[in-house]
Amino acid sequence: MTDIDKTYTFVLKLYLASVEEPMFIKLRKKEKERFNSTLSICGMDGDASATFFVCDTIDGKCVAVNMAHIQAVNILWEPTTSYEDLMHYDGPIKIIIKNRKEVMESYTDNPDELYEFYTILDLGPHEVGTFAGFTDMDGELLQLNMHELVYIEAPSSLTDEGWRMIKERDDMEG
Repeated sequence: MTDIDKTYTFVLKLYLASVEEPMFIKLRKKEKERFNSTLSICGMDGDASATFFVCDTIDGKCVAVNMAHIQAVNILWEPTTSYEDLMHYDGPIKIIIKNRKEVMESYTDNPDELYEFYTILDLGPHEVGTFAGFTDMDGELLQLNMHELVYIEAPSSLTDEGWRMIKERDDMEG
């Protein structure tokens, strides 16, 4: 492992359609390289709509960015003083929809559904259909049009818990 792998953080400064201010996503080198790879092949099949880059960030979030809504990206780097991802995000699920100024916020008691939603985003609508979602805190289904979804972030701890729940369920069934 080189020094830059150990001591640098990479930041995606994203300029997204219908979002006034740039968004910043802090990543390790491996995720930055995966983003570059996704960016280089985006739209090669003639359809860049709803191709999502899904990853966990250094600051404790699981994010999904619709590549079709990226207008520009600046890939920055900065030195870091620690090797561990120490940040923990406990905020709401934040959702940005195309042409809507207000950020939607939601919570869920169903981390397994949220994890499955991120998996669906990673696969894209060409594999699973246009609408997908999860159940919110009130027990109501929130369905999102993947073509209109610009960005979503949720606590990584919640999606990690969802992954564990699905793994346990699959182990019990298998």
